[in-house]
Order: sequence, then C-alpha cells, then structure tokens
Amino acid sequence: MSSLLQLFYVSRARSGLDHAAISSILQTSRWRNARLDVTGCLLFSGHCFAQVLEGAPAAVAALSRRIGADARHGAVRVLCERRCEERDYADWSMGYLHDLNLEDDLETLLMIPQHSPVVAAEVMERMRPDPVMGALR
Repeated sequence: MSSLLQLFYVSRARSGLDHAAISSILQTSRWRNARLDVTGCLLFSGHCFAQVLEGAPAAVAALSRRIGADARHGAVRVLCERRCEERDYADWSMGYLHDLNLEDDLETLLMIPQHSPVVAAEVMERMRPDPVMGALR
C-alpha cells in the first residue's frame, strides 16, 4: 500500500494579488508544510494557481480542505489524487513557479474538463523539479 498522497489542483486567483501577497503565501506554506512533512510546488500565472502537494494522506487532505476555504482564490478544481511511494518534490517544502505563459493552460484546466488529463500532465511536468536547475524560486 502506498504511504503518500499526491494531489494536484488548479484555481482562479482573487483579483489584486500582488508580489507581496504571493510572497506571504509562500512563506506561510513553506513553514506549515515543513512542520507537516508536506512537499510540493505552487505555480502562479497571474490569474490562476496550480499546486502539487504530497505527503501523508491525512496531512494533504487537511491542507486541501484549508485551501478550498481560502478566500484568496476560488473555483478550486482537484484534477489528480494518487497514492505514491516516493515524492517528486522531496527537497521542496514549497517550490514556486511564476509563469504567465501557462495562463491559457490553467484556464483550460478550469473550464474544459475533457482536456484536463493531457493539459494537467503537461502543467505538472513543467512544475517538476529539474535536477540541473534546482528548485524553482
């Protein structure tokens, strides 16, 4: 039986989120995730978020509920939940990618469910740690 849960979701950001707000989200996430032994990556495209979380199933489920209730974003859509034995983001309490070029992909994930599996896989691949470049900041 797999001991870890990996969850991937997308959401629409509340308007007016600036660099300071994103920095605050990252600081809090990194602190909380380190305490909970949760790893992952947050992507912000300017209007949408995508995030991968991985860790103990109870910890990831609790974070997922907290994220779903967070007023800084809406239209939260969980696209993938899978059990796994190893972490893809083991070295990151919360990696970060700001990529305006992924806006259309994230909107597709929110609006067109039949395209979700292919586009979700592409976005998750973009968020994956690069052994040469290191952590996204």
